[in-house]
Amino acid sequence: MSERLIVKALKTPEQAKAFSDAQWQTFLSECYQTGLLARFFHIFTKRQLLQHIPTALLWHFQSADVVSQAHRRDIRIEVEHIERALKMVGIRPVFLKGVAYDLAHDEVAEGRVFSDVDIFISRPELDSAEHALGLHGWRQGKMTAYDRSYYRRWMHELPPMTHRERGMALDVHHSLLPVTCRYAFDAKELQLEDFQGHLVLALCDRIIHSFCHLLMESEFEKGLRDLSDLDLLFRLCADNDKWEMLLFRAEQLGVGRLCFYALRYSQLILDTPIPEAVLQQSQRWAPASFTLQAMDWAFPKVLVNASSMAVSRRIKMAHFVLYLRGHWLRMPLYLLAPHLARKAWMRISGRDQQETAA
Repeated sequence: MSERLIVKALKTPEQAKAFSDAQWQTFLSECYQTGLLARFFHIFTKRQLLQHIPTALLWHFQSADVVSQAHRRDIRIEVEHIERALKMVGIRPVFLKGVAYDLAHDEVAEGRVFSDVDIFISRPELDSAEHALGLHGWRQGKMTAYDRSYYRRWMHELPPMTHRERGMALDVHHSLLPVTCRYAFDAKELQLEDFQGHLVLALCDRIIHSFCHLLMESEFEKGLRDLSDLDLLFRLCADNDKWEMLLFRAEQLGVGRLCFYALRYSQLILDTPIPEAVLQQSQRWAPASFTLQAMDWAFPKVLVNASSMAVSRRIKMAHFVLYLRGHWLRMPLYLLAPHLARKAWMRISGRDQQETAA
């Protein structure tokens, strides 16, 4: 299968100069499907390539940039509201994912669209935080009693909250990974940085959270966007000390296998400039040959082709394999099997709708 135009443009943006009109139409469609339209506006602006976009298509990129900038302004306002709400109970939240990239002024924030805000607080602070946020307008959506219990017992976050007036979604994490996950680590070990009064994870931990989030997924609709995030974050490790710190932190937190995959597929798919010495050191976390062959077959297909873009049985099968893998990694079989069985029974019997309505 030939390489997607969007991957070619992420690797070498100058290749877009040679796109035909038909290729520009295909590229535009791929940008919409992957959520990378605004990022390419930023990339093309930085590389002085905007003049090569057909005039009839330029407004798509410009509009995406306007939306992205509006999202960033809204997010900054939401950050202030969240910090003000939690300050009343003496809690300083740590901002995660896209919001953290924006607060830390990482290039990866350019052209990003924010669908929600993710924060981390320690588990003992959850009750106080939930109460304070509730007083300031954040509400949890309707869900069954079983789902609510499942979130609080096994997940790494509270049930999603939405502000009753502004409509902004908020995810409150007490861990970066589900407590049942085989790669779960003690959140007390996280390293933090303060950017103009806002707490975010330190750079290496931002990278680790990014690749854990990507490689522990079971659905990859935003896989290429998240891989592009990771590529840009890796490029911030401009010197050997930062690379060494990243490898040290991956070892310390017990996520070396995920770090190996992240380095491998970021370089393989997007030509991320990773020093050979770093790749060699990460080999100590490589899986057995058979497992690596399976992952090398599945991940490049899935990260480049969202399930909605899948056009072959091989790609659909790769999605299914990684779907099963994601569930298996997040929860051991003795917990996963009864959970899925109960969910299936509730859906078939209609109990899930009855309990949610109640």
